[in-house]
Amino acid sequence: MNMDLKSIINVSTLAWCMRVLCALFFILRSPLFTLADERTILLGPKTIGPGWKDNILLEARHFVNAKAGDIVTVYNDEAKRTAQGAFQDPKDWQGVAAEYGCFNVGGPFRMKLTDAILNKVRERGVIIGGHDYRILRVTLTPGEEFVETIVWRGPAKQMKSDWSVSAELPARCIKSLKVGDGLVLHASRVKDGAAAKIMDFTWNVLEPATDGIPVGPDGCTYYISDDAPLLKLQLAGTGDNVAMRIGGKDYRLDRVGIVSFTGRRSEDLTDVQRAPKEYKLQPGELFHGEKVFPNDWSGNLRLTAEPFQECTENDVIVVHYELLKDCHEPQMSFRENRGKWHDISGKQEPAWYKLDGNDVVLTFDEVSLDKVKTSGLVVTGLGFTLTRIELISAQ
Repeated sequence: MNMDLKSIINVSTLAWCMRVLCALFFILRSPLFTLADERTILLGPKTIGPGWKDNILLEARHFVNAKAGDIVTVYNDEAKRTAQGAFQDPKDWQGVAAEYGCFNVGGPFRMKLTDAILNKVRERGVIIGGHDYRILRVTLTPGEEFVETIVWRGPAKQMKSDWSVSAELPARCIKSLKVGDGLVLHASRVKDGAAAKIMDFTWNVLEPATDGIPVGPDGCTYYISDDAPLLKLQLAGTGDNVAMRIGGKDYRLDRVGIVSFTGRRSEDLTDVQRAPKEYKLQPGELFHGEKVFPNDWSGNLRLTAEPFQECTENDVIVVHYELLKDCHEPQMSFRENRGKWHDISGKQEPAWYKLDGNDVVLTFDEVSLDKVKTSGLVVTGLGFTLTRIELISAQ
């Protein structure tokens, strides 16, 4: 069958278009082409119990391709009213930035990556700590997936050190605020220890998490995690009625914005970090799990004083562990859970237990018994995975 030139050209053009579409389809499906999704980097559960004794390290590999402005989100549940969180540098256990050293937890909490923070987390990762909540998952989201709208432009308010100053936001400014959105406080003239307080029109805090939010050099962001705070704001009415008051200390409030997440969550868990399996403690157990003490000396486990109250010098602590394969000189020490972590014996310099695979047994004397009863115990060291700690009677 003969075909004229025009028909041949049309068929050729159609075939070319089909090849291009097929190629684009496979490119989009390729792992090398990543959509701007909220990506899970750690999957729980991981219980962060009382006394600042629990934590988990987000591995540095998660941040290799991260950039300034990207957001780390910690989804959690079972948070007590007094729960607090922290993003800590494994090098010195201080906050990766001043505003992330300690803050109240009232739902999901987030950290915005800056160049200074990226320099730390790309090398050492970041520790998520605090007390009295449970981590469900941690995600990393490109910053461009959060879109901000400025809703209040001043006049600027300088917050005094005595918490006596506040700004009033009319209801029309926050009428678009919804669950999942963040309230962004843009700040300047920020002093050390600056904190924000977000209140409803009756001067009561929206929730415990808004009573003393740490303010960084550029401000802070508070995310609405449920309907309760919104209901308080809606009671003020509409229009020019004062619906929200923003106060605090030692910063100047310049602008307020509302930031919304416009992306989607990826359910791909191919390269996810999984929290160690959690165990229910049996009678006599102080710890049961899998806690890695890596070679950079960043590992430690805090035990509060509570389980030691009935101890005598006839009791001993037995520590079970597994050696890491890449450590030439694994060792462990026991410190006082207070101040500069002096040795549990009362001496400033720690006593080191060289690890050979056998259990470590710690006996008590009058001094060490007093230390654990009054302040608790810190286990630290390197080159092993802690699996269980028992408190037993030697009688």
